[in-house]
Amino acid sequence: MRILVALAMIASALPVFAADDDSARITGTVAAPKDLKSFEKLVLEVRLYEYDPRIADKAADLVDKLEVKNFSHTEGKETVETIELGAKAKLKPGKSYYVTVFVLDGKDRTHIGDLAHAKGFAKVLTNGEPREIKGTLRSVKK
Repeated sequence: MRILVALAMIASALPVFAADDDSARITGTVAAPKDLKSFEKLVLEVRLYEYDPRIADKAADLVDKLEVKNFSHTEGKETVETIELGAKAKLKPGKSYYVTVFVLDGKDRTHIGDLAHAKGFAKVLTNGEPREIKGTLRSVKK
């Protein structure tokens, strides 16, 4: 009986993959809302990471990165950027995935992207998490 319980616990912790697509492809949009202050010539950076949820002290591995250079926004008008990344990578059994969205001025993060499907840690691709994301930028300055 203990073995069955242990196996059930292990199985529930493993990622569930879509049967029709084993790629790590993510699509979606990142929007700067109308009320966000204007900026110009920054870099929109969207990163896809892979990690092993069973190992707490190992850093995640970068799967793919999208950089949109000279990213600009004008207050009063919504700015929307379409994104796609991870198409050349394959999902790996036992791994989980998450996305980060930032706007950078050099190495400084000026804005962060909040994803509609996640509060905080933005998991994607496995365990029912989406392949399509919708991010909304907000300033990280106080």
